[in-house]
Amino acid sequence: MKGHILIVDDEPAIRFFLSETLSQAGYEVTTAASGEQALALLQQQPIDLVLLDLKMEGIDGLQVMAEVERLPPPPVVIILTAHASLDSAIQAMRRGGHDYLIKPCRTEELLASVEKGLARRQKLLQQQALLHQIEVSARQLRLGSLPDPPATPGKPCFLEARGLLLDREQHTVTRQGQPIHLTPSEFKLLLCLMEQAGHIVPLDELMRVLHGTEGDRWEARRAISTHLWNLRRKIGNAPDGGPYLVNVRGRGYRFVKSRATASSCPTENDQETGTLS
Repeated sequence: MKGHILIVDDEPAIRFFLSETLSQAGYEVTTAASGEQALALLQQQPIDLVLLDLKMEGIDGLQVMAEVERLPPPPVVIILTAHASLDSAIQAMRRGGHDYLIKPCRTEELLASVEKGLARRQKLLQQQALLHQIEVSARQLRLGSLPDPPATPGKPCFLEARGLLLDREQHTVTRQGQPIHLTPSEFKLLLCLMEQAGHIVPLDELMRVLHGTEGDRWEARRAISTHLWNLRRKIGNAPDGGPYLVNVRGRGYRFVKSRATASSCPTENDQETGTLS
């Protein structure tokens, strides 16, 4: 098989046409009639490319795309759209979509877009694998041939929780072996939160981590929220489906070190939300 493709469309005729065309071209094909069914399938099996309808009842295409972005690594997304939803397709493209096709699309147009999308994903996977191998080789060389760099007293070089691994010395982060590229500010925030995993880190402390001062509380909230929104988008959810980061309203932020911690009941004054705002 040349790749595993998920077709998400609430029109049976469209699903049938796409499935037959791609199966005959040698692709493994799975279909979903709704956004809800698509999200369930994406959690159950590896998918290389998603052909995604935008206008669906319940969870629509843009909502599915937001969840797809959190998968490690995310599959390529090709938008399926009618003329009436072209603006939404452009919006989806700005969020990382590979291409969009106007329904009904021609067979040669469909196959060409799918082939280019899978080639793009394969190139990205090869780059990530190469980068990871370079990091591993560099770490082995450092440990085997060079003296260890001075470690921070009392602090481990590596922090690990639920598949997320942070290397304090190399300033790298991987999720289930896949590298995650963070800005220096995002790395500092994640390091601070992972060092205090399971505990609420106040907003003022996070502001000091970035700027060395508490500053204005409102401006601090806006800055921290932006950095944490980007951080949460990049690291996604843990393999168990729960979030890594939660916002404890009115108190600060917390790194969830285990699913058991995430599912524990907060008190009335300690309400948590996965939305970092």
